[in-house]
Amino acid sequence: MKLLHTADWHAGRTLHGQERTSEIRAALREIAELAKTEAVDLILVAGDVYDSHNPSAEAEAAVYEFFLETGRAGIPSVVIAGNHDSPSRLDAVSRLLKLSQVQVVGHPKVAGQGGVFELSLGGETARVAALPFVSERRIVKVGELLGADPGAWLAKYQEGMRRLVANVTEGFSSDAVNLLLLHATMDGATLSQSEYTFHCTDSYALAPDLFPERANYVALGHIHKSQSVQNYPEHAGRYAGSILQLDFGESGDDKVVYLLEARPGRPTETLRAHKLSAGKRLQRVTVEEADLERRLLELEGFGGWLKLNLRLARPRPGLKDRVKSQHPNVLVVETELQSAPEAPEEALVTGPSIDLLDAYARYALERRGQPLDEALRAAFRDLHAEPEEASA
Repeated sequence: MKLLHTADWHAGRTLHGQERTSEIRAALREIAELAKTEAVDLILVAGDVYDSHNPSAEAEAAVYEFFLETGRAGIPSVVIAGNHDSPSRLDAVSRLLKLSQVQVVGHPKVAGQGGVFELSLGGETARVAALPFVSERRIVKVGELLGADPGAWLAKYQEGMRRLVANVTEGFSSDAVNLLLLHATMDGATLSQSEYTFHCTDSYALAPDLFPERANYVALGHIHKSQSVQNYPEHAGRYAGSILQLDFGESGDDKVVYLLEARPGRPTETLRAHKLSAGKRLQRVTVEEADLERRLLELEGFGGWLKLNLRLARPRPGLKDRVKSQHPNVLVVETELQSAPEAPEEALVTGPSIDLLDAYARYALERRGQPLDEALRAAFRDLHAEPEEASA
């Protein structure tokens, strides 16, 4: 059977105030057309369908348009929730989406309760284990489903995930195409800096040895840079990455979806990584102050979004706003003041040293018009000597 692996759509995404739903819609239309042209048997969507738990109506419309189009073409899909998605929201529409041959898993479920299902495709059986994103807090609830001690699992995320993956993949066998959809962070994954970093820390990182040997393919989502899994065969599983350059940390990254061919009991074959043409490119540019006007004229023809780093000799109030207002494709302007040569260190101005008692005598003479008598001098000496004696 022929598979298409995609992930991290992030419908509803904005970039520094710029709405990007139209770009996402264009990318989804490109993917739907590819699925039809390639006669794909199954589409795997590995999480982060939306950018937030409460997506805009426009974002939902773009997503539903995709599934209506692929459903009309008779191409089924499997979708899991990512950390940006609302699991409850996806579960709520799962019955409706089944009308377009879309199988949705929002909240994590164990085998026998909706986490594993079979599909008959192209004369073969696909056994699908669909595991949405599981937070440290939610692993406790999943642990209860498996009869484990929730308190023990709270500090053992990796152990909990290992048991959960083992549960949903236990039925994998050589007579079916065994597929695992997973939204998670794998050891050694390279971030694009547009991910939600808290959910990509070491406490969430998983080792690939938790994948069962009988898995034909592991379709991963969560990391926005398409890549293989460290210490795991590339044909057997990978991250598809996001379908747009979501932030300037992804400047220069190609965005792809993967076409694969899978058969029972045989290694999965990667047919190709299809480079997506939809969506605007992001670019970071450093510009010297003397070249500013010339470089801005050159960049006017750039069809994507720009982030400028302006190197200035001195502060230029209002320059950022002027550049952005005159050049709509510039979304971000940062300024960097070039270091001025250090001034020579100035010598400290010091006055002549003076004894404290003499200073007090002068003060008394100026204020009272007469010198200190000997008794007051003696009292001052005694008081001044007390702290020195105490510290000796």
